[in-house]
Amino acid sequence: MSKVYAGALAGLGLTPTQLAILVATRLHGSLPLSRLARGLGLDRTTLYRAVRPLERRDCLRTLKGRTERERVATVTPKGERVLQVALPIWEETQQRFRTALGDRTWLTLASATRQVLAAAQVLSSSHERARPRRRSSRA
Repeated sequence: MSKVYAGALAGLGLTPTQLAILVATRLHGSLPLSRLARGLGLDRTTLYRAVRPLERRDCLRTLKGRTERERVATVTPKGERVLQVALPIWEETQQRFRTALGDRTWLTLASATRQVLAAAQVLSSSHERARPRRRSSRA
């Protein structure tokens, strides 16, 4: 399934993950990258790997946040233009899937996907809490 979306966006030089980053950032305004990663269900390494090309293309800007380590993402005017082209492509691809599957199967798939994502978020949260914290090596 992801190959279909990736193929549809390839002509724009975007991956589905990069599109999700642009959409989430646009919806929420300036957003700390750590919160963006959590919201998209991505580990930070995957997020940063997808953000760098967006920065190089001037679609996304990251600035210092409230703390020295925090980075905040904002969609640039060029990123807005990319979204104007990419979103109709994404929607048309969604519609092709919906047509191919039929409404009933599409709705079942959407519901199951929401349940899987919710379960993954719970499992990820419990894993984070269970993981021992590393101590600082400073004396």
